[in-house]
Amino acid sequence: MNRLGFACKWDIDPRTTWSGTNWALITALQARIDTVDVGTHLSPLRRRAWQARGLRRKDGAWITRWENTPPWEKYLLNDVQRNVTASGCDAVLEIQDVGVVDRPFFIYQDLSYDVLARELESSDEGVTHFFRGLDRELLERRRARQHEVFAKAAGVLAMSASYADSLVRESGLPPDKVHVAYPGATSLAGALSAAPRRDRTAPRTKLLFVGTTFLVKSGDVVLKAFELLRQQDRSLTLTIVGPAIWPMDGPVPDGVDFRGRVPRSEIATIMDEHDLFVMPSRLEGFGMVFVEALARGLPCIGRRAFAMPELIEDGVTGAIVDTLDTNLLAEAIVKALADDSIYEATSARAASAAELFSWDRTASTMIDFMKSKL
Repeated sequence: MNRLGFACKWDIDPRTTWSGTNWALITALQARIDTVDVGTHLSPLRRRAWQARGLRRKDGAWITRWENTPPWEKYLLNDVQRNVTASGCDAVLEIQDVGVVDRPFFIYQDLSYDVLARELESSDEGVTHFFRGLDRELLERRRARQHEVFAKAAGVLAMSASYADSLVRESGLPPDKVHVAYPGATSLAGALSAAPRRDRTAPRTKLLFVGTTFLVKSGDVVLKAFELLRQQDRSLTLTIVGPAIWPMDGPVPDGVDFRGRVPRSEIATIMDEHDLFVMPSRLEGFGMVFVEALARGLPCIGRRAFAMPELIEDGVTGAIVDTLDTNLLAEAIVKALADDSIYEATSARAASAAELFSWDRTASTMIDFMKSKL
């Protein structure tokens, strides 16, 4: 492999694409191998035109699903193929399944439509929110297309071991065609510096939730558990970061610090100011925010699903809850806050977490796998 093509749909600001994942990855790859951008760049005007083309009315609101329409899929693939041809690359790394190109290609993903179909079958209101623009008919069409792309790919790189297992078990890929490449953390300013020690010189009272899609990330459940605990301990606080506007009915509750959206560069600093990260997500591709928290020595509470148990060691660096029961989550929060051993272990492992989930390591893992398949 002499030259690698990097294929994706870039945001207007490439550095923000997929929360910074694509930019960080292509930069790390370029430091190790000749890597050229063969992705699609839309101007603001063309992006608005595509969005308008995909507008539809659903549940009394206008939504756009332009990125899931056949015309867009065809445009994206044709544009990438033209760039691939012009670049002279001999292999391509696609971020998500762009489509079948005319040379060996690999796919890097965090979720498949098989996973989404499974979750939709048992969805509650929070997960249904994620599917507003993805009805059953559209999901099945995208699922069939994805299977065709997977079948012709030289390999699929999964963001987690749980997703790699799903690709074999649910999507039917041969095990030797799948490889785990954990992503790097994109917002850990100063992550490799010493994480703050959270010695118990004062009660631990500051909870943190970070998630743009509030219901999908179970922010409503976290809020209910907090309000339950707040009745017993008025010193407890909850900071919510991510949603652009307050996502629940009624005013912001007492004890909640709602900060809305903040620059990703500020996330590490915010984490350093808190005692426990709580996000038992309903649907999670990987859960980079858990990595970011652990790399800052901040214990976490997640759910026994997706990659969360791979990231959080139950009873060691936080807690894993089996359900979204409010009372059980509240109990887990109280137990974690009081457990000195959790804070000692999380602090001791912070540097190794930051090192493990680095884009340098991700790029090296990917290159080794892709070379082994060519």
